[in-house]
Amino acid sequence: MPASGDLQIEPFRPDLAPAASRMLASAFAANPLHVAAFGPSAFDKNEAFFRAALAVMRGTTFVAMDGSQPLGLVHWVRSPQCQLSGLEKLQIMPVMVGAFGIGSALKVGSWLSAWSKNDPREPHVHLGPIGVAPDAQGRGIGQRLMERYCGAIDLTGDTGYLETDRPANVGFYERFGFAVTKEVDVLGVPNFLMTRETRR
Repeated sequence: MPASGDLQIEPFRPDLAPAASRMLASAFAANPLHVAAFGPSAFDKNEAFFRAALAVMRGTTFVAMDGSQPLGLVHWVRSPQCQLSGLEKLQIMPVMVGAFGIGSALKVGSWLSAWSKNDPREPHVHLGPIGVAPDAQGRGIGQRLMERYCGAIDLTGDTGYLETDRPANVGFYERFGFAVTKEVDVLGVPNFLMTRETRR
């Protein structure tokens, strides 16, 4: 659905979770890391992944709404709340196994552990996920969501941080002041770790 002139950026509400999960699944299903974890064109597994993620995410989440339809979503959270505790990891594993099977659950566990291991020790505000429905991309929605995030961390003087598995996205994030600080292999996929220095 194309974005209309009435597009609004609004706080996420729990009742939007089903539609937001489907939107994010369509946005991320072809990403290399998601293909490595769930297989190609695994929409149902991706939808289950985002449904579980939205249920446990802390921090701030906004959605880009066209009427009643979410076309984009951005989430961020201040460290160290961006990392699950050992107990939370134990609690979420059965949920993941039930949602998309033991094989994919173990791969997701390895993926999240790799990201956690490389999470900056310095205070930061962790961005992700940020996604836009494929049929609404190219209309400035991602830019508006990034501006909302960058504006928030500029107000507080915080450092930004994100991971991306898509080389094509690196240039997009660089436009907002991010720079690649490290490249790591996750499930055989190059991941680019990017930081945005404090601005006031």
